[in-house]
Amino acid sequence: MKEYVLKNEKLEVHFIDVGAVITKLIHLETGINIIVGHEDLKTYQENNIGYMNAVIGRHSGRITDFTLAGEVYQVTKNINGIYQLHGGFQGFNTKEFAVETGENWIMFTTTSKDGEEGYPGAVAFSITYSLYEDEVHLLYEATTSKTTVLSFTNHAYFNLNGDVTKDILNHELYLNADRYLLLDQNLIPYEAAPLDNTPLDFRKMKPIGKDLNQDFKQLHIAGGFDHPYLLNKENKINHVATLRSPLTGLTLDIHSTEDVVVFYAGNAINDDCTVVGGIKGYKHMALCLETQGIPNSLNIEEFKEKNIYGPEDKYLQKTIWKIST
Repeated sequence: MKEYVLKNEKLEVHFIDVGAVITKLIHLETGINIIVGHEDLKTYQENNIGYMNAVIGRHSGRITDFTLAGEVYQVTKNINGIYQLHGGFQGFNTKEFAVETGENWIMFTTTSKDGEEGYPGAVAFSITYSLYEDEVHLLYEATTSKTTVLSFTNHAYFNLNGDVTKDILNHELYLNADRYLLLDQNLIPYEAAPLDNTPLDFRKMKPIGKDLNQDFKQLHIAGGFDHPYLLNKENKINHVATLRSPLTGLTLDIHSTEDVVVFYAGNAINDDCTVVGGIKGYKHMALCLETQGIPNSLNIEEFKEKNIYGPEDKYLQKTIWKIST
């Protein structure tokens, strides 16, 4: 395992080759690291609880067996034998990536064999992280030898408070989505629904903790916020989210090409993990805003044509994180 650093006048970002993980993202003006990561880098390799800060693939989120081009594919089921989460037992978060570096960029590449974790096609994948002023650009690229399903993300955990002993429920959040995906009792997405008159509506910026404890079925099922939001798309790259800490004034703006952002409020973080600074994990210590394709799309009638790529196609995702005060 090797560590790498990208730095400019605004930002400093640390990576490792396992999982193409971002271990730190430091806003240099304030000195604040907005990424919450494991204290011991070996943890990313040996037991990365919560998929912290790793690239996720081949499929981000939860998925069950699916039919593609008339063939039924049985995915490996790494959660209670019921469904697959984040690519299975040996997802991209476990892979040791090859690395190339440039002045303001770093590219991680890997491959996935035909049939790996139940998916058809041999896949060649890369993610390139680049620094431009106060922005981190994430460029995901992939090709496949057979028609398959592809959906990648980065499972970064954010806390903008400058002190990870202070939870993220004070963070103010805006999400550019009119609809979200309903989850069944196993947290598997199955249908789109409007956000109107729900506590999950973040179209007006509000503190994350404001409506967290409302008596609402979807919050009970997920143990809080852990839902795919269907993004409003007008352009090739669209505004996804704005996140702000009132303690520091730090703001994270996200733009992306993707159909979905999964907002996860760190509901399951606990003291099984120790983060940078020797601090034990706890509920709502950090949050994730995962830009990706629609999870389980092949099993949702409205979206069954989504996330399908053949040998003639190229998977391409661009996501931008802008950090400012």
